[in-house]
This record gives sequence, structure tokens and C-alpha cells, in this order.
Amino acid sequence: MGAIHRADVDYDVIVVGAGPAGAVAARTAAERSARVLLLEGRREIGRPVQCTGLLSVRGVELSGASPEVIVRGIRGAFVYGPDPDGKRLALEKDDVHAYVIDRDRFDLDLVERAVRAGVEVRLKSPAVGLERSEANRVQTLRVKTNGHEVRLRARVVVGADGPRSVVARAAGLPPPEKTIIGVQATIAYEPPREDYVEVWLSHAIAPNFFAWAVPAAPGTARVGLGTDDPKQAKALFDRWVARQFPDCEILGFQSGSIPIGPSSRTVTDGVLLVGDAAGQAKPTSGGGIYTGISCARIAGEVAAKAALSGDASERTLGEYERRWREAFEGELRLGLVAHRIYGRLRDPEIARLLEAASDPRIVQVLSEHGDIDYPGRVVRRVMESPALLAKLLQAAPRRMEIYLPLLQEHL
Repeated sequence: MGAIHRADVDYDVIVVGAGPAGAVAARTAAERSARVLLLEGRREIGRPVQCTGLLSVRGVELSGASPEVIVRGIRGAFVYGPDPDGKRLALEKDDVHAYVIDRDRFDLDLVERAVRAGVEVRLKSPAVGLERSEANRVQTLRVKTNGHEVRLRARVVVGADGPRSVVARAAGLPPPEKTIIGVQATIAYEPPREDYVEVWLSHAIAPNFFAWAVPAAPGTARVGLGTDDPKQAKALFDRWVARQFPDCEILGFQSGSIPIGPSSRTVTDGVLLVGDAAGQAKPTSGGGIYTGISCARIAGEVAAKAALSGDASERTLGEYERRWREAFEGELRLGLVAHRIYGRLRDPEIARLLEAASDPRIVQVLSEHGDIDYPGRVVRRVMESPALLAKLLQAAPRRMEIYLPLLQEHL
């Protein structure tokens, strides 16, 4: 296919959504000589915040963000089960393995880096539709800005606009498999340890997901829960906070959607999806920054190359699909199986499994090999040990044994 003259388009690449994945994809494409526009529907970058802001050390390093966005380091976790007596499992690393970040400053820092690479940014400019030429060589993005709708032409459009992506819907690409609703508040709270997060595993608290408390600025924490029951999410949150943190002042409130399960297809002619729009968040935790920016680097590279060559066909953009799936699909599919297993456990069964996991040998494996970016690694270590696997299977309901082959398939 012959190259398109630059006069035929307004931009080589348009990225929709200025979150971490969008900012990194835009910056990467610009660094490869593409003319890039980054669109954001909100008035401010990073606000309102819709994230807990817990990111691995490698994730912060990969992003290239300034150390100034780091609020504190995290070394461990307290995991609570459904038992009302508050028994907990303590897991700890020798060194800091994650950071709590100031999420709005983090997002702004990544966008500023994109601007320095040559990216043009427009705020208050949501995408509302996509028109595609018969030859699929030019994409026309419909954008609402300053009260008017404008049409912008690009060779490649990157959808980084979240789990309910306008770009995905307009391009006929499927959404993530399911969505979790996350509800969170910042409260005045002194955690048991300032370098530990707290996690509550109970369907009575958070049906089909979990609740959390993440230390933030001194004297505060970000507390929240996720559930696949959107109608009950706020009521569940209010009830849990009133019981767990009865005297704590609420300083701020956020909510948002968390995609669970990668989309079955993330490219088509002239369009690719990245981050939450592609369902690249981890199903076990809902965290999507590390996977999103990792995939965004691939997306920006492939989008720029395709746009500048004049061939942005699905076949050419398929390089992105192949590369990101090779890097992360196994891990995401494993997490999806784990998510489904957890959803089928009853609270008494969760309590028995946590009791079994308190075995010092299992605690050591969880502490040494637990990795928030690659949770499959600790699953692999447990399954490679017949003694540890037997210990957990004794506590697990017999119906869970059917999932073992599925776990092994994705390891």
C-alpha cells in the first residue's frame, strides 16, 4: 500500500484518553516522529482521581515519572478474612516493592513528558464518534470541543478511553469481559503500619472482589471496595466504612469502573485499543497502570510505524496485538481464572483457605515470590510444591479441583 501524503490527514496518530496508557502511547509515537494529538474529555488531567494509586517499583520506573509523585513506599500487606475476630495474614518483602503515588500528579507528569516529546494536547474534547473511509486509510474522529463538533483526520486512532471506550464501540471492537465497580474514599486514618496495605476478603463486604485500605499522606488512607453489583456498590461501601472505620472523617470520595478480562480483539483497520479500553487490568487486583503503560509503549511504536508507512491495516496493526498478548495475556487469563474461582467460594471457605495459607511455608512463598505485576509467579511456585498444594487443596472445597487444569494451562 502506498504512503499517504501528510496533507491528507490532520495528524498521523490521535490518542483518545490522557490517562497513563494514553499519555505513554502518545509520547512513544511522537518519539518515533509521528504527529500526535492527545485528546482528553475532562477539564483537568488526572482529575477526578479514580484509582487507589498503588504501583509497583518497576511500574514507576517504566513510566519515567518524576520521583516527586511518590507518596510512600510499601513493603507488605495485612490480609483479613471473613472471620469477625479480625485474624490476619501478614506478608512482607525485604525491600519496598510498591509505591503509593499521587495519582493526579502522576498523570500530569506523564502528559507533560508527552508534550515535551512533541505531542499536542486538547482538554475538554471528548470523542463522540468515528467515521472510516472505504479504503480504511484515514480515520475521521468526531470530537466535541467548545460546544461544537469537529472532525479530525488521522491515519491511526488509539483508544485509551477506559472500559466503556467510545473508540472501541465506534470501531466495532468488543469490550472487556466484565466490569467491576470500585468505590473509594480518602479518610483520616492511622493504619497499623504505614508501609503496609490492608486487604479484606469477604463476599459479605465486597461481593466477587475485595476491600482495601492503602496508606496515603500522613494520617490518611484511601479505603474502598470493588463489586460486580453496581446497584449495591455505594450501600456496601457505606456499611463497611461505618463498621470498619466508625470515627474516621471522610475527606474525599471517588468511584470508577475496573475492567476484568482482556478484550478478545484490540485492533482493526486504523484503530487499536490500549489500557482499560483493552481490558489490560489485572483481574486479581484491578490494577492496570503497569500493564497499561507496558502495552502503551508497544501501541505507540506500532501506531507510529503504521501511520508513517501509509499502511494502517488490521494486518499491520496486528503486530501490537501479537506483542502485547505474548507479554501479558497468559498472566491476565490466569488472573481471570483466579477471579472466577474466588467468586465461587463462600465466606467460610475463604476463611479456611486463609487459615491454611497461614502455614509458615506458604507465608514464606507468598512473601518471597508475591509480585503485584505478575501474580501468576506465586501461583506457579505453590503448584510446583506438592506439599503446599496439598495443604491448600485440603482446605478448598472439592468442586474447586476442576479449576486446576485451567490454572496450569496459563502458567
